[in-house]
Amino acid sequence: MEAAVTVLASLDRAIFLLVNRTLQNPLFDLLMPALSDKWLGLALAAVVAPWLLVRYRLRAWPVLLAATLAIALSDLGAGLMKHAVQRARPCHVVAEVHLLAGCTRSFAMPSNHAINMFALAGVVTGLLPGWRWPVLLLATGVAYSRIYLGVHYPSDVAVGAGLGMAAGWGLALVAKRVLPAAWIGVEASTRAPDGLGTERPGDS
Repeated sequence: MEAAVTVLASLDRAIFLLVNRTLQNPLFDLLMPALSDKWLGLALAAVVAPWLLVRYRLRAWPVLLAATLAIALSDLGAGLMKHAVQRARPCHVVAEVHLLAGCTRSFAMPSNHAINMFALAGVVTGLLPGWRWPVLLLATGVAYSRIYLGVHYPSDVAVGAGLGMAAGWGLALVAKRVLPAAWIGVEASTRAPDGLGTERPGDS
């Protein structure tokens, strides 16, 4: 067992260095800090949430409320897990790190960015499937940025992504079970991002 753990830790470090050092390039040096910036996420939310309310009216509320709850619960869970695992960030222990962001003293496992973004992706996958691929792509980009910036190992973001996706998807399933069918009409009326205006007869 100890040998397996050592191998996995070595693989984790090797992938980290591949992303953080070998794949380093000027374009990603500009893009990845932006993806990790919480203000970008808040700005997107400030634009998307009102648009959903205007476009879908009552049907937007389950998506917004489930997403908010999923992110809050996943963020809390990540904080508790970090203190239980107490894993140091690579920027504190890997001498070769190419650090492009502030290296906080908080623990590394799991990544809050990854767990929060994939919690959102889980909700969107369950309740707004026409937008699942853009949101999953954004979540993957944010998770990747945490490795690229030198502040998380790949396993930190993988665990965060898995837990967040499970939390978001689970809340979406609960919403489908407990809320009236008329409130969960977004899924049936959405074909794809370019077909968001498609509605069933009588929906207007």
